[in-house]
Amino acid sequence: MTDNSEPTASDSKQSLPALSAIVVIPDKFETVRKTLYCLQQQTAAKLMEIVIVSPDSCQDIIEDELKPFHSWQIVPVDKVHSISGGFTAGILKARAPLVALTEDHSFPDNHWAELFMLDHRQPWAAVGPSMQNANPDNPVSWADFFQAYGDWTRPINPGEIRHLPGHNSCYKRDILLSFGEKLPVLMQAESILHRYITAQGYKLYLEPGTCTSHQNFNSWGTWIPARYYAGREFAGTWAKWWPWYRRVMYTVASPGIPFLRFSRIQKNINRHKIARRLYWGLLPALIVGLILDSIGQMTGYSLGIGKAAEKMVHYEFHRVMRPDDTVEGK
Repeated sequence: MTDNSEPTASDSKQSLPALSAIVVIPDKFETVRKTLYCLQQQTAAKLMEIVIVSPDSCQDIIEDELKPFHSWQIVPVDKVHSISGGFTAGILKARAPLVALTEDHSFPDNHWAELFMLDHRQPWAAVGPSMQNANPDNPVSWADFFQAYGDWTRPINPGEIRHLPGHNSCYKRDILLSFGEKLPVLMQAESILHRYITAQGYKLYLEPGTCTSHQNFNSWGTWIPARYYAGREFAGTWAKWWPWYRRVMYTVASPGIPFLRFSRIQKNINRHKIARRLYWGLLPALIVGLILDSIGQMTGYSLGIGKAAEKMVHYEFHRVMRPDDTVEGK
């Protein structure tokens, strides 16, 4: 393992990369092996820099697996305390003008980076992919998918959009850096980051020509606490700079969140053929998830984010697919 934050590249690759993919590893390289394989298969791999954010204690990075790329670098950290902290550390060190976020349980198709680069020739601040369920044989997985990523499931049209898939989209780096010390906080809930971006007059673009397969929670034991912490992380991030009276107003209104969100999720389910067939099976998990999310948001609005970002680290990593899992549509 290279133990510094300087980029490692071959002598023949002196120009800067076009896109930096941020890969956060909490402990061992095996965690991101499947995601890295998807990055190796990118049609634009030779234009990509891989930015690995990893603890100093991680010693098992295999340099041969990084040869397909333009360049790579390791950003050492003491510990991955939060996914937002890991992403921010990678963004600060990235050399490309575009930065794309990745997850160890999210698997982009081969044209992901190429289409991001093409779309970013336009003045979009960020570009995101369409999403699909990577473990579709479980009702909890479907409930998790539609609660987190249903807004971007196919069929969906390309074009300007109000927010993009968190942890899976591509940003112009200089726009992110313009947020300065606020960036690590805003990265805790990217839908809030997107509100800040659009408030400055920038626009977001959805590119359904590329699709990412997302591995979702598929057991009640992880689904229940994860939905609570995700809700608290979102609300605590959004309300961080609010006056007290606005926090009180949103705390009081929080019980209505499940009803508002259910209506939008229902529309997304209705346009998805497989989910419509499984509707009555996923409905109980969806209702429970929305209730837990609203409880988390109520706590976040009233008491702040607390340790939610740190707690989510336990759930964000190590969702490794079983050998018999299938990817929807493949």
